Amino acid sequence: MRSCTLEEVALMSGGQVIKGDPALVVNRLHTDTRTLLSGDCFVALQGDRFDGHAFVRDVKSRGAVAALISHRVMPDLPDDLGLIAVPDTLEALQRFAATYRKLLPVRTIGVTGSSGKTSTKEMIASILRTRFLTKATEGNLNTHIGVPLTLIKLEEDDQYGVVEMGMNHPGEIAPLAKMTAPEIGVISSIGPAHIEFFENQAALAEEKSELLVVLPPTGLAVLNSDDEWTRYISHRTKARVVWVGNGPQSTWRAEEVQITSEGLSFKIVHGNESVPVRLPVFNRVMIGNALLASAVGKACGLSLAEIAQGLEAVKLPGARMQVVQARGAWIINDAYNANPDSMKAALVTLKEFPGAQRRLAVLGSMGELGRHAVEQHRTVGQFAAQQGVEFLLAVGPNADAYCAGAIAEGLDHNKVAVALDAEEATAGLLARMHEGDAVLVKGSHFMGLEKLVAAVAGKEAR
Repeated sequence: MRSCTLEEVALMSGGQVIKGDPALVVNRLHTDTRTLLSGDCFVALQGDRFDGHAFVRDVKSRGAVAALISHRVMPDLPDDLGLIAVPDTLEALQRFAATYRKLLPVRTIGVTGSSGKTSTKEMIASILRTRFLTKATEGNLNTHIGVPLTLIKLEEDDQYGVVEMGMNHPGEIAPLAKMTAPEIGVISSIGPAHIEFFENQAALAEEKSELLVVLPPTGLAVLNSDDEWTRYISHRTKARVVWVGNGPQSTWRAEEVQITSEGLSFKIVHGNESVPVRLPVFNRVMIGNALLASAVGKACGLSLAEIAQGLEAVKLPGARMQVVQARGAWIINDAYNANPDSMKAALVTLKEFPGAQRRLAVLGSMGELGRHAVEQHRTVGQFAAQQGVEFLLAVGPNADAYCAGAIAEGLDHNKVAVALDAEEATAGLLARMHEGDAVLVKGSHFMGLEKLVAAVAGKEAR
């Protein structure tokens, strides 16, 4: 973030300086007292389980020079701590970020999707960094708090900002998209993830399409032709649309796909051009994400050689289809999160994993499915059996539905088991895992299955 005066922060956030010198220089707006730096303005956010105002009295000792608050009466504060009062600190943070973004010449790229959005975002950023100064959403800080914090980190010399946008309720994408003001919008996929608070998948797709709505007529939408719900909403944008995938309208596709012990190799084809790419991942879904990122790179003026260089340099966040060797077996660690579509994609990866003697799946519960939870877990269990898993260990709520689906599809009932949590699942897996096995570990983050991976891998992990 470029430095602002206290008065500028107040104007940009819709607040009022109630204490301190309006000319005081603020280096950054920040929400976490644990990582405050000298010159910061602390934003006292409030939530159902926390209130940042309780920490305001301590922020000066941690380096902050000011605080943005909504409680006008704050006793026992340091005399030299600047204060900006606003009606709502979250809305003020978002308003500041939107205004700040408009002051910069940076071009922004918005990325959303039910699954694959974080990987796609990382690929886009890695490609753009081959030539341009680029910042991107860190990890998956893609919420109503994470997006403004991402925008605030942009600086005057940045050429591109790649902003990931997530949601789990209606009405959440539109404000994030307007705040970001992207010139390019990318939707990785639209599946039943986060469907709990939506009437149906059509309503969820319409929510995702809000990213397309904000694109200017001179902008670009990069979409996946293999996704039926993305095709369903593509009319909502005034921007030019570029399609990737196997559909007849696609101008980007992958050919000569091979899965080796080192990962994926394939050729990216665009018009009369092509370039070979190797990715150290095993999930075919990553090919579609790579095509989306490639189309963005080309639109930004990069060559196919630069695009391939960026893809091969990408480093994906932890616990996303990472392969760990332990106890003579391969552990496919995808424990970060899960939804029905990503579960099915991971199970296909398990089926195609080269060299395995047996294929085992440890599937934790999927969250945010609401009334669809039992049906979706049962469907994934059926799919697991169809992919030839030789043992299914289901963990957490709705584990029985996984097992029922697998048994209904023909998996012997002696080859399914249920565990309450990661600890119990660890014991169950160790009792059945053999040398030469490939083991998929996947579940929603709240299941904590990364603990199982760490326990099974132990000192042998690499």
